[in-house]
Amino acid sequence: MKKKMLVAALMLIVMMTQISAFASSYATYAVHNEKAVLKAADNLGEYAVIPKELEGVTVEGIGADAFKNNKELKGIEIPETVSYIEWGAFEGCDNLTDINIPQNVMKIEDMTFADCTSLENIKLPEKLQEIGVKAFSNTDLKEIVIPDGTKAIDIKAFENCKNLKTVVLPKSVEYIAVGAFDGCEKVNVKCAKGTYAEEYLKANKISYIAH
Repeated sequence: MKKKMLVAALMLIVMMTQISAFASSYATYAVHNEKAVLKAADNLGEYAVIPKELEGVTVEGIGADAFKNNKELKGIEIPETVSYIEWGAFEGCDNLTDINIPQNVMKIEDMTFADCTSLENIKLPEKLQEIGVKAFSNTDLKEIVIPDGTKAIDIKAFENCKNLKTVVLPKSVEYIAVGAFDGCEKVNVKCAKGTYAEEYLKANKISYIAH
């Protein structure tokens, strides 16, 4: 009887190991018009790498909520083939510390990095046009440079970034929504004189330096 129980226990351990190994490399992609989108990913470990292509199909996007509430993720490598990241893709990844956004991404969608409470460093793409609603709310960003060419910053985009000290806004910004910097108690914004950005900062009593 004891021998049978021991064999059963060993079989259970083997089964659990196999399931764990399978789960550790779990990712789901959707393919349409010979382009792939990462739709869901979990248990990829602390550092994930998204491939440029899968069996000859180019990976061009990251789907909505793909990494949402992933508590393991600390860093991720995203290939330059990716041209869009949908809303909430990294929301709640509270151990993610830094990320580089591919150069062809034109919008940081709503809630993309919301509640990434450890996110300190991010490099935004040169082609960026818009930052969505609560895109970076409740993150640990210290400094962010908005690239020239960016036109809009939406509602509460940087809300409650308690440690955000420096924001650089380009001349190209034409719209900043209500509450974009609510709760950013330490922020000091740099902008150009005579720009829309300066008018907004002055009207909303946000500390800034115009040059």
